[in-house]
Amino acid sequence: MSISSEKYRIGKVHITVTNPDDVKKRIEEAALNGHGGYVCVSNMRTVVYANKHEDYRNVMEEAFMCLPDGMPLVWMAKLWGEKDVQRTTGPDLMVEMLKDTSKGLKHFLLGDTEETLSVLKSKYSQSSIVGSYSPAFCEVDEFDYEDIVERIQQSGADVVWIALRAPKQDFFAAKLFEYLPNKVLIGVGAAFRFALGEIKHPSRVAQKMGLTGFFWRKKNIRVFLLYVSYALHIIAYGIRIIFSRFFRINSN
Repeated sequence: MSISSEKYRIGKVHITVTNPDDVKKRIEEAALNGHGGYVCVSNMRTVVYANKHEDYRNVMEEAFMCLPDGMPLVWMAKLWGEKDVQRTTGPDLMVEMLKDTSKGLKHFLLGDTEETLSVLKSKYSQSSIVGSYSPAFCEVDEFDYEDIVERIQQSGADVVWIALRAPKQDFFAAKLFEYLPNKVLIGVGAAFRFALGEIKHPSRVAQKMGLTGFFWRKKNIRVFLLYVSYALHIIAYGIRIIFSRFFRINSN
C-alpha cells in the first residue's frame, strides 16, 4: 500500500491516515535515512486531552506521525471517507519491529523497570536491542536529558521505544527529539509489559467495540463513568464530522 502523508481531523486534533504496514515502512525509512521524528500513539483518551490542552495538541501537530491506536479513531476516519485507515497499536508495532531484523535497525528501550528491561532483552535476544535505560520517576522537565542522550548515542540505536504513558511520553519524546533529530522516538505506554505477555489484548469483539483500554483497567465506577464520557465525545466528534462533510469542510 502506498505511503500517505495525509491527516484527518477529530475536533481540533489531526491523526495520520495510515495502517500497520505503512507505519512500519515509514519508520524504517526515516530511521535508515537519518531523518528522525517522534511518533504519538493516539487513542480516544489522548485525543480528548489534546482537544482540551493546546500544549499537547501542539506536540501532536509537530509529530512525525500520530497513529490511530484506538478503534474510535478508525471510526472517525471512516466517517471522513478514509477507507484505508487501520488500527495501529503501539505494542503490536513494537513487537513486530523487534522481531523483524531484515532492515538491520537498532533499538533502544527507555522506561519501565530494570527488571522488565532485562527480561525483555532476554526474550528478544535475537533482535537488535542495543541498549536500555530505566530513568527515575520524575516530571518531564526534571529528566537528565544529557545523560539519556549520551546513553542512546553511545548505543548507536536508530529507534527509541519510550514507555512512560501518554501524554507524558509524548511531551518527553518531543523534548528528547530536540537533542536527537536523527532518531525515531516512539511512545508506546505499556508495550514492554505487553511484549512479555503480562498484558494481553482482549477478545477481537471487545477490540472492535473500542473497549481494549476498558479491559486493561481495574473495573470501578470511575472507569465506567470515564468510558461513558468517551462515548459522548465519540458521538459529538462523529456528528461534527458528518456536519463538516455535508457542508464540504475539508477533513484536514
